[in-house]
Amino acid sequence: MAGSRKKNKKVIKYRRPMNIGVVFFGFIAVYLIVCVYMFFNSTHISGYEVIAGNLAADYHYTGIALRTEQVFQSEKAGYISYYAREDEKVSVNSAVYTVDESGRMAQALKDSAGELSLSEEDYNQIRSEIAVYMSNASDMNFSEVYDFKTGINATILDLMNQNMIAQLDSAEESGGIFARYNAGTSGVVEYYVDGFENASLESLSSSWFDQEAYERTNLRTEELVGQGEPVYKLITEETWKLVFPLDEEMETYLLDKIRENQRTAEDGTVIQNTTYIKIRMDKDKEELWPSVTVEYREGKAYGVLDFVNSMIRYANDRFLTFEVLIEETRGLKIPKTAVTEKEFFVIDKNYVTTSGSNNNMGVMKQTVGEDGSSQAEFVNCTIYYQDEEYAYVDPKEENFSTSEKLLQSGDMLIRTDSAEYYQVGQTAKLKGVYNINKGYTVFRQIQILYENEEYCIVKEGTSYGLSVYDHIVLNADTVNEDEVIYD
Repeated sequence: MAGSRKKNKKVIKYRRPMNIGVVFFGFIAVYLIVCVYMFFNSTHISGYEVIAGNLAADYHYTGIALRTEQVFQSEKAGYISYYAREDEKVSVNSAVYTVDESGRMAQALKDSAGELSLSEEDYNQIRSEIAVYMSNASDMNFSEVYDFKTGINATILDLMNQNMIAQLDSAEESGGIFARYNAGTSGVVEYYVDGFENASLESLSSSWFDQEAYERTNLRTEELVGQGEPVYKLITEETWKLVFPLDEEMETYLLDKIRENQRTAEDGTVIQNTTYIKIRMDKDKEELWPSVTVEYREGKAYGVLDFVNSMIRYANDRFLTFEVLIEETRGLKIPKTAVTEKEFFVIDKNYVTTSGSNNNMGVMKQTVGEDGSSQAEFVNCTIYYQDEEYAYVDPKEENFSTSEKLLQSGDMLIRTDSAEYYQVGQTAKLKGVYNINKGYTVFRQIQILYENEEYCIVKEGTSYGLSVYDHIVLNADTVNEDEVIYD
């Protein structure tokens, strides 16, 4: 029985149902791969919103200050202590310094230093210097921190020295341990020498401006000073000069300013009126109006600024950095990457005319009628820009109804007031940007007023130009005209 039974060898395979989740995530994976591929292989178009702004040219220069300075030497050998503070104006016979020949006064000052304290007036002076520094401090000029530190240390040293000497004035009367010396003339006290004390325009040289070779000696020292060695100097005149090398652009600017102030007398003599320019000192951001002249030495041009005040503000500086303030250019500010060029037909502006009740602008084109006769047809084309001689017309502009070009090379234009003809064909390029307000790129002509390495200032309110808040293509090289822009 068992052997007679036929074995059923047919195997029915079980089909597993389709996993919808796997298919779904598979489609997502493919979609992401395609998107990533398209992202890395397509051109990315970025927009820029036009804003009103300005660009100020950077006209920074470093000059050497020339003043009327007189150096005074020590009349005796000894240790020097100062009565007058640096940058302080002293009168004739005011006490400036003392000489301690024996060194006993110097030791007495050291011994009494711990007992000295500053007055409220002294603290107010220090606070004032700190406030001035804080108001002008900039993260871009960190080196000024060290200048500030040196200045504050000098101020505190002067104040302590004044207080110590005041306490020891009685020592002169009782023991005569030091000799006091007064100013021989009035002026502003400085305690440094650098070799420019007798410098003048007559000796002007390009070597002056080598700051690496510049040497400055601080006269305040605790060491023994010999007889005849410099101990202080006085700046005796309020007037002073600032001399600086000129580049070609600034030379031209200053010479033009100077010529503007020339006038001619009845006898033909040229009378030069004083020329003033506006500058801003980097040290304290003070704006000044010095007179200016141009000097030439060994084929090089130098600007000479003459001041009648403010000497004491900069008496401690030989080199001064400043900015010549030229009128800033204002307009629409756009990146230079957005600027492109487009070719236009150049047409004699005498051939531009108007027609119709709306005074539409265009040109009269010569055409041929069905009977073969010559006719004049008004073409209402867009005049993108006009100068004194020419009008600029887009060669790609079409008639919307026929899709034909409004003007083509070889077309003859007719003047309405004469029998003269002008043949279309001459071309020239205009600068512009691609406007994308309508979702596609439209060329807009621009007039650049000023530019630097990154931005342009363009004129506002020009025909077929830009307005504030217009949107343009940030990088003009990434698109073509009439290209649809997808967000």
